[in-house]
Amino acid sequence: MSKDQNEFLGISENGKDTCISCEVETKYAFDTSIEYRTHYVEGAGQLCEKCYNDITGKLQQSLANLSDDETS
Repeated sequence: MSKDQNEFLGISENGKDTCISCEVETKYAFDTSIEYRTHYVEGAGQLCEKCYNDITGKLQQSLANLSDDETS
């Protein structure tokens, strides 16, 4: 694949997936099965640990706020 194709597919020059949020290179080769990955979101792609924690933290906070609103 060409460099442009790799960038479009989220693959670094080293053949690793890049984070779909911040584009940092992750530790996973592009052909590593999702069964062996952490921080992978089906239907979206690979996240780095920091972005995964940030996003899931925000989701948890939003859910907590919704629960608080429902009990009020």
